[in-house]
Amino acid sequence: MFFSQEFKYFDYIKEAEDLYHQKNFKESALKYDIAYESMNQLIVQNDLYNAACAWSLAGNSNKAFLYLDHIVDNRMIQTWNDPTEFYKLLINDNDFRTLKSDKRWSVLVGKAYNKQQDYIKKINNPLADRIRLIGIKDQGLRLKLDSVRKKSGLNSVFEKELMLKIKKQDSLNLFELEDIIKNYGWLGPYEIGYKNNQYLFLVIQHADLKTQKKYLPVLREAVRNGKALPKDLAYLEDRINRRSGIPQIYGSQVYIDKIQKTYYLFPVQNVDLLDSKRASVGLEPISTYLKNSFNMDWNIAKYKEEMPLLEKELLKGN
Repeated sequence: MFFSQEFKYFDYIKEAEDLYHQKNFKESALKYDIAYESMNQLIVQNDLYNAACAWSLAGNSNKAFLYLDHIVDNRMIQTWNDPTEFYKLLINDNDFRTLKSDKRWSVLVGKAYNKQQDYIKKINNPLADRIRLIGIKDQGLRLKLDSVRKKSGLNSVFEKELMLKIKKQDSLNLFELEDIIKNYGWLGPYEIGYKNNQYLFLVIQHADLKTQKKYLPVLREAVRNGKALPKDLAYLEDRINRRSGIPQIYGSQVYIDKIQKTYYLFPVQNVDLLDSKRASVGLEPISTYLKNSFNMDWNIAKYKEEMPLLEKELLKGN
């Protein structure tokens, strides 16, 4: 995908969302069209869906069906949602009330239903249950980490104790997961479900650097075969780069200054292209990500001022 210095996609989406909430549906829908064209007609499912809602409410059924067909036919950046959830949302969303008298509606709903049923039938439930339990163990202790940091601060005794427990559990999870991959290969969402497919990635993402490098080509192949998300590959590539002292690409990794007890975005290859690169794999704007995940306020000018010092401290060869 072409990365432009004047990347406006996220600006267009924000304007479209604001116009929708103001009930200015036609202007909202037109802004979604501009966003759609700016990404060469390849955008994430959530934005496609919202564009369909806006056009439906604006009274243009042709454009609404265009966007909904893109979702059903998987013509988008892959950011999977469970087909069961999409089908429920589709048939219950009041924004589409004007489409239901159109003969195309029953065809669309039928395709969505068939995808849902195909998904349900193909799930290997014993394997899915096994991976689900691994995922629960992976996430269980980590869910406590944020509350510990908020209560006791970064780098506290309580955080260190919890991190030791997490490290031990990660090792056990990896041992079990590698046995599954050895016997079945990398399992896609239509084999074990979307959430369990994410757990596969998370266990690798939380493993040691050697293991991450081992599975990097496996995950790349899985993305090519539709068995893993592009954004998961982006996270793994960034994690490996950070641990290797190399600038990251997608901005998913932060550095914690344990003395100042402050978060910093780990050095990025080209910060001016950061949001366009994130959009190309289905990730949200860097400002949204940093605010939601780390309560960081993004200021690109300030970051550029900090970059030389961060690069000197964190990158190899500096």
